Amino acid sequence: MEDVAGTTGPRYNPRLLLDRDAGAAPVRTALFCHAAGFTGLVWRSCATRLATPLRVAAPDLRGHGEAPPLPADADWGVFADDVLGAAGALGPGPLIGVGHSLGGTALLLAEARAPGTFDLLVCFEPILATHDDPAFAEAAARRRAVFPSRAEAHARYSSRPPLSLLAPEVLDDYLDSGLAPDPGGGVRLRCAPEVEARLFRTAISCPWREALPLVRCPTVFLRGAGSVVVTGESLAAAHAELPAGRSREVPGMDHLGPLVRPGAFARVLDGIFAESGVPGPAGRGEHPGGSVTATR
Repeated sequence: MEDVAGTTGPRYNPRLLLDRDAGAAPVRTALFCHAAGFTGLVWRSCATRLATPLRVAAPDLRGHGEAPPLPADADWGVFADDVLGAAGALGPGPLIGVGHSLGGTALLLAEARAPGTFDLLVCFEPILATHDDPAFAEAAARRRAVFPSRAEAHARYSSRPPLSLLAPEVLDDYLDSGLAPDPGGGVRLRCAPEVEARLFRTAISCPWREALPLVRCPTVFLRGAGSVVVTGESLAAAHAELPAGRSREVPGMDHLGPLVRPGAFARVLDGIFAESGVPGPAGRGEHPGGSVTATR
């Protein structure tokens, strides 16, 4: 897991997941942002399946992975800070942003705060809370925080949904980056259950409504057709507030779709990139991922 050159400290910690040669075409840089409770590394399986030549980096957001702890008084604006810090570490020039859940919301907040940081955003099921629902926070708070070993954590997660639904390589990357040695022995979740629960409790106060009209770059909202987290109506209403927004459903996916079917999600992204004019593989007139469908 390599840090992007130029990172001066662990605060934003963007990991270089992919760096491909586009031949004669310039290679674009993309920043992939993870969902609550996860880490940047869980994007690796998707990134390495992309046909589009990209340089892909993924930070750990505050309170996750190797990032610093989430301050007790922090609101969701802190994740915009993290995104902008990671963007700065990647060098000059507009970026592509891809975000899942919390990561999608963080990208929107960051672009609203610093317009022009991104020239394309793809947000899969961003958290745009319209009412307080304690169920997600309560479920997060009940998560087990400490395990005797990584093997024990793997055995538990691989046998119980929802994490048992993750692609095996994604679950491995989550365990490798999401667990730390526990002072009392064994391993501990880097994103503590109480931290994840606090994120869900404070989602209702996130200023996403104020941010959307300020996000002027092309933005694609995606929803898993089988999701019970984000409704099509709420996402359509949100994208209508974007100056250059559109939304669509991805068949065969629920809220964890990018982590459950990373190859299928990579093809979805390739199609969106092709539609948006991102250079495809050298020597091809048509991009292989031109259709937004999710087939294994």
